[in-house]
Parts: sequence; C-alpha cells; structure tokens
Amino acid sequence: MRIVDARAMPISHEDLIAVTETSIYYREKTGETSFSIYRYDEADGTVTPISHRAYEDYGISKLFVSDARVYFLNEIPDRTGVVRTELIAFDYRSGREDVLATFEKRGNSTLYWVLADRYFLFLTSFGDTDEAWLYDTETSFQERIRDERLVGHAGNFRELYLFSTELDGIPYIVCNARLDEFAYYEALEDGRVSPDDAIDHSEAILICSLDEAVEAIRSRQNEIPFEDLIRLHGEGDTVQYLGERDKRLRFSTFVDEANEETIYELTAPDVLREVAVVDWGAYEPIDFTYDDVSSTIFIKVEESTDHTELIDATTGARFLDTAPFERVLASNYFIHESAADETGGGVTVFNLETNERQTFEDAYYTVLDETIVILSTKQL
Repeated sequence: MRIVDARAMPISHEDLIAVTETSIYYREKTGETSFSIYRYDEADGTVTPISHRAYEDYGISKLFVSDARVYFLNEIPDRTGVVRTELIAFDYRSGREDVLATFEKRGNSTLYWVLADRYFLFLTSFGDTDEAWLYDTETSFQERIRDERLVGHAGNFRELYLFSTELDGIPYIVCNARLDEFAYYEALEDGRVSPDDAIDHSEAILICSLDEAVEAIRSRQNEIPFEDLIRLHGEGDTVQYLGERDKRLRFSTFVDEANEETIYELTAPDVLREVAVVDWGAYEPIDFTYDDVSSTIFIKVEESTDHTELIDATTGARFLDTAPFERVLASNYFIHESAADETGGGVTVFNLETNERQTFEDAYYTVLDETIVILSTKQL
C-alpha cells in the first residue's frame, strides 16, 4: 500500500477509475453532465486523454469498474423527453469503446448495478415514476424488475444494498437489508401508516444465486427469491457490511439487548463463519469506526493530550499513537481525517514502519487498488 496525493486533480472519489503503480485513470466532468476519461502519469505529471469523445449523463452518473473495463451511460435526449441511452464498456488502458446496447426511454436512466459482466440493472426515472429493469448483454433480453425493494420504495420501509460474490464458482447476489427509517417517519407524518401498523423493523443479510434472480425477473415474479442468512428482530439491532477480505464478504451484527456485536464471514451460500465477538459492555468507547476497507471495527477507548488508544475488534490488537486516528490500514498506516469545516478539513497519515507522519490540508481520502488516494475537498 502507498499514498498518492491527487489534490491537484479536478476529481472527487466518484471519478476515480483505477490506480496503477505509475498512473491514475479518472473521469473529468465538464459542467453538470459532460465528462471524458483521462490518464495521469505520476513520473512527469502529464495528462493524456483516453476517450475519443465526450459523454453525457443526465441522471446519477455512476461508474462500474471490472478488470480493465469501466461501464457507464451516454445519454442523448430529444425535445419530446425521449432519451437515447448508450450502454458503454470502455477499456481504460487501450481507450477502446464498445457500445453494448442502445435504449430509448422517457426520462433519465441510472446504471444501478453490474452483475457478472453480463447483467445490467437500470433505474429509470420519469416524473414521479421509478422503474427498475434488467438487460442481458448476451441475449439482448430486457425486462422490468417487479421487486420494489430493489428501488427502495417506501412501501416496504427498507432498502436492499447489493453485493456480488462467488461461492464454489457460482455467482450470488448478497443483500444487506436495512430499515429505511427516513421513509418510515415520512409515511407516519403523511398519515399513510399508523404507529400500530405491523412494520418490518428487522435487519437482515439476504442471499440469492444470480441464476435464480435472473429467472425470477424473466418470469415476471413480484419478488426475487432471496433467502435469509441472518435476520434480527429487536429494536436497535443492526447489520453492517464490513467489506471484503480474501474474496469473502464480511458483516457484523449488533444485538442491542445483549450489547454484543458479532463479525461474520460468508463462506458458503448458507454458512456465516463467526470471526469475532465484541462485548460492548467491556468498553466505554470514545468513538468507533466500521471499516469497509480492512473489514473490521476500530474502537477508540482512551484519549489524552499525549496519546490515543485504538482496538482492532477483529483481532484484539491495540494501537497507540500520539494523535487521534480512526483507521489502521495494512497494519501500518494510521489515519485521521478531520471534518471539512471552515478550515477545509485534512488528512493525517502516520507510517508505523518508517515512523513518519504526513499531513494533507484541505483534503479527504479514499482507498482504491491498494492505494491511499488523497483528494481535495474543493471538488466535493
């Protein structure tokens, strides 16, 4: 792992595509909708345009990166409200562009998810209507997705956060199902539900094989057949996605009544292996952080003018430093990120191996391709 200072680049974390040993590939926006793709070479600071044309995206502009390809949309609207949308697969190393499909729909579309480099989930919004639909690039099949949980409709008071993984060579969709509290309270205020209605307050980890999910959409079923890996039923109980380690997804579950948190690793379609248990009653934490990069929970238990003590809840390891920090990456980089207030915020990184401290002003950070990328808060 290394540090790259990219504050001079006109990008935010959403524009990063890839980081190699010598270069950064990124999207640079022009105005609200137009963007192109570039490469920045660290050795001499040169910027090279990679894309041969500018693209337009009038919706929520998301990038999905898989190997050397980046997927995104290019939208061309007409005066009647119909938008011709190109689904682009772009090889950012060679600059080759492939138009995988072209659609014409009323409204703006968002590329919502990419599964197995074959299935593309879209969300199209027109007026007050949201429609989710699936496109198969191998067969050109497309169909509306009837499971409203995928688009976070308030009727179910929860949203599904998708993750994809392979277990024994078979692709699966895994979901962290959460109560959408904001939608619930809005529904209460609008009188659409009453406090006495039976509302699903549980949180869960759900799973479904990709083939089963696609078949459910093909056959126009109202719900994708997700099965429970874990479901919590208590008020205040939560499920938290902790990222991926050794190509295995990790989650933590907090049970309020026991004041206990358990970290799980998904090892099979029906198996969650227990990694660690955190007894919160044993701590009086000043602060804690769910780390979706190194897949653990960091608990700050003691702080003074002279030192800060942090515990890695996964391993029990304790870390000491003279300045506050919230994250430890690769067991070597201690990171503190201050809030972006009037001073613009900043990032401090202490390298345990070299005993060096670096401070970056007006900055925040993200992690991509085993690299800590320092970005400017001015781009947010």
